[in-house]
Amino acid sequence: MNQYLSVTRDIEGESGIVNLRVQDIIFLEWSGKLDRVIVHTLHEQFYTPGTLKYLSTALNSSGYTFMVVDRNNAVNVNRIVRLDSIFKLAYFEAEINEDSKHCTMAFTRYKELEKEFMVYNPGLLVL
Repeated sequence: MNQYLSVTRDIEGESGIVNLRVQDIIFLEWSGKLDRVIVHTLHEQFYTPGTLKYLSTALNSSGYTFMVVDRNNAVNVNRIVRLDSIFKLAYFEAEINEDSKHCTMAFTRYKELEKEFMVYNPGLLVL
């Protein structure tokens, strides 16, 4: 399934619209300061208007699995490679370094996600 989300590379949209493959998205982050959703891939970030709830619901209704994991973040569950049980973080690469992107999670949402993963993805690395 190749679906795209229309985003921009800059906050105001002056660079024009870019079509981003949904499967490249690792997580969505709401920024109240910017009044935008920041769309994260492994190596870039993009911007789009709307709310976190709206985007995650629309993406889930399109066949993806985005889980709202705290008030500001929704993670693409299928892209998670590692979970950090101490700091409640999701990572999207097997080899973690200081430049690795991560998504923060609320404690209760982390527990829900970890429990779900232990059933569906027993090979997931939990630190």
